[in-house]
Amino acid sequence: MLETAAAANGISHGDFKCFLAYASGFYGNMSNYHSFGFNKFIPEISSENFLKILHSNPLYLDSEDDVTKYKKVIDDLYPIIETEIWMLEKPYDHMNFPSEGGTTAYFSRNMTKDDLSLVKRFADSQKINVLNTRAFKYENDQFVLSVGSIDKKDTKEKIEFEGVKFDI
Repeated sequence: MLETAAAANGISHGDFKCFLAYASGFYGNMSNYHSFGFNKFIPEISSENFLKILHSNPLYLDSEDDVTKYKKVIDDLYPIIETEIWMLEKPYDHMNFPSEGGTTAYFSRNMTKDDLSLVKRFADSQKINVLNTRAFKYENDQFVLSVGSIDKKDTKEKIEFEGVKFDI
């Protein structure tokens, strides 16, 4: 059904297959970086055709209130992440610390190695496995440690650790 809608938008079968290959690789690696070597991969179609496929989704074309959220995601967020999808130059070409010329989604770009060490010590003190977290540094050296969970009952705010405040 999506391929038919994409074809109506001028997308060839080959471009649609490339889109599916990219989407499969993205979800298989949980990012657009290979899980081995952390090198980036991009869609083998033009950015214009990629966006045409997103716009071909029936949810994008539907006008019901619950469905318009899909349209908002595409229209508002795609321009923000477009560079992260397509850019093959530094810092987007490989995963690494931003301070070492790379990019990552595991922690905010303003974090240093010392900050990451502090976050790891804090997570250990709270018995939280850092492999299931994302860390963000805000103004005044306040950190937020986001834990992948559907259970929100353990949300904690303003925990002081080594002179720094953390929210979980």
